Parts: sequence; structure tokens; C-alpha cells
Amino acid sequence: MRILVNTGPSHGLYFPVVPMAWALRAAGHDVLVAGTEGLGPLVSGSGLPFVAVPGPYHTSEAMITDRAGQRLVPPDDEAGVLEHMGRGFARLAARTHDGLSDVVRRWRPDLVLSDVHAYGAGLVAREHGVPWVEHSIGLGYRHRPVMDKWGAEELAPELERAGLAGLPQADLTLDVCPPSLRAEEAATVQPLRYAPYDAPGTLPEWVLREPERPRLLLSMGTVWPAIGGAPLLGRLVAALASLDVDIVAAVDDQYLEQLGPLPPQVVGAGWMPLGSVLPGCDVVVHHGGGGLTMAALRAGLPQLQVRYLITAEQFDSGRRLAELGVGRQAVSEELDLDAVVESTTALLRDSGYRERAGKVRDEIAAMPPATDVVAVIEALAGA
Repeated sequence: MRILVNTGPSHGLYFPVVPMAWALRAAGHDVLVAGTEGLGPLVSGSGLPFVAVPGPYHTSEAMITDRAGQRLVPPDDEAGVLEHMGRGFARLAARTHDGLSDVVRRWRPDLVLSDVHAYGAGLVAREHGVPWVEHSIGLGYRHRPVMDKWGAEELAPELERAGLAGLPQADLTLDVCPPSLRAEEAATVQPLRYAPYDAPGTLPEWVLREPERPRLLLSMGTVWPAIGGAPLLGRLVAALASLDVDIVAAVDDQYLEQLGPLPPQVVGAGWMPLGSVLPGCDVVVHHGGGGLTMAALRAGLPQLQVRYLITAEQFDSGRRLAELGVGRQAVSEELDLDAVVESTTALLRDSGYRERAGKVRDEIAAMPPATDVVAVIEALAGA
């Protein structure tokens, strides 16, 4: 069976799909990843074959400019973010459509596997009569229908040419969200146990050493430092260093020097396989990205999401974690360092957060692994 994988060109969209793609390949199926040139290094690092199609080098390019190339004003509220994200993913689909369609026509896959935001994958699959499976990213969004509505409006010309009245629905959705955090209005899905995928890396010796005091992992993802957020991240490090904790600052090496002088209890860890680092930590402070949210839940760790860099994920996932009592959310127009320190202190002192996070960890462990879900995908494709 031939499986064509398509995601947007970013860590946060591609990495979650890698374990399922590899499970299919390990089962003896041919797997090919198609995406824009910016996705190439990530795919090569994962050991899967890649074919490039024309389009934006990074997903953010489709988010910040309209179809005419005019720069857009960033949204400042939840409703605006949902429209911004939906239209942005639709523009990415429009710009990659012809190249992706050509790959499907030439390679003739039996099934298309994509992230949930890859509108183009669903469109091309429908045009060529190929089954389409979408893979969730993190906890998903309770308000995804709103985002998809804007996506359908932006993608209307392409949908009309394909004879479709709206965005196509996937034949199967793989959902890694644990049951206690799943959105009430979520459609019937195939549960899938979250498995972390990290780029290859070497663990330093201290990771396996028992810490003498609580260990805090701090990460603001790959986007925030790249768009000038490193100095603010340095302020965040300095504020958290006031606590009696060891801090692992998981920041890409190229941005570490921008953090300024690090306090003695702070390790500038660079790019690390976080799935192996988190079990030795006590709390996670991060930007709310789907991958790190799920990795922290899998490790049974309480987490603080700092909602300063606005994304659709942060508005919803942090709220749901707080409602379940496994985390907290620091919400402010500016970076409120006092609120971050206060919330982190609460997560460390109140054992209830750790106990409830442990229950979610057990839920995740009970979900079907990718090796079991392979058979479901094979049945869908008629293999």
C-alpha cells in the first residue's frame, strides 16, 4: 500500500504525524511525504522520503500575508485568531494545490494521511478519489468548526472548481486527545495513543541524574524565539530563577546567546529530545503548543501555558487543562512575570495538580498505539 503524507512546513504540524507514518512503514507499506521545500529538512531528519511541491517555505508565510501578498494585521482576540488561522491554512492549501495534485496523479497513493489543518490534502484526495485520514495535533480545538468555516470561505475558488460545496470531511480522524480532555462536540474518531517524536539528539548526563530540587522545563517553541522573542524569554528565565528550582531552558542553540547571562541554576539546553527529558522534570512552563502540551501530559506533569504569543491552540487548550485541574494558564496582554511565578509556585506546591496529571497520563497509556491503528487504516484503504 502507498501512503502519501502531507503537512504544513513546520515542526508543530509535521512532528505529531511521524510516529503514525513510521508505524505504517514498519508494517511494510510505502510512505512518501510531500510538502513545500521548508518541510524537507524535517522529513529528512525523520528518516522518511520526501518530495517537494511549490509553496511557502514556512507555514507562517501563509498566515501573515493575503493572496495578493499584502501583509495582514495580527488578530488580538479569540474570534480574530480563529479567522486568521482558518484563512491562513486555506491560503497554504491554495498555494500548494497544483503541486500536491501532481504528486498524487504521478505516484498514485492508496491513501492520504495529513495533519488536521492540511485543507489541501483533503481537497486533492477528494479530487482524485483517494481515502483521506487526518491526524490531530495536540488537544484539538473546541471551536474548530468556526476556523474551518473561515477556511472554506478563503478556499472557495478551489472548492468550486473541484465541485465541492465546502471543505471535505476526512474518512477517518486519528485523535490523540485523552478522553477527559476531548471536546464535547468532537466527531466520532479513532483514538490513538500519543507518542512523542523528537529530532535526533544526545542526552546530557544530567538528564538521568536525580535532581536535588524540583526541575522546571521552560520552552517557548520554535516560532517565538525566531520572531524576536528571545529577549523576553530571557526575562522569563530570570523571573523563574527566583524560585528554588533547577531550570532547563529548551531553546534552540542559535537563540541561547540572546537570552543574556543565565543564572547558575539554569541550563541552556538547546534542541533536545524532550520526550526523554520530561520524565525527570516536575513542572513545564511553555507557550501552549500542541506537541509540548501532549508530551507533558504523557509524562504526567502539571503545566503552565503562557498565553502571550497568540495562537488558536493557546486560547483553548490552556483553558481545558485548567478546567480539569492539571495545569494553569497565564493570560495577559503583556508578559506578566509576577503571574507566571505565582502560577508556577502553585503548580509545584499543590500535589493535586500532579495527581490529576498522573490520571491523564494513565488515560493516554490505555489508548491504542499506532501499531494497532495500522489495521484500521489498512481496512479503510482496502489493503
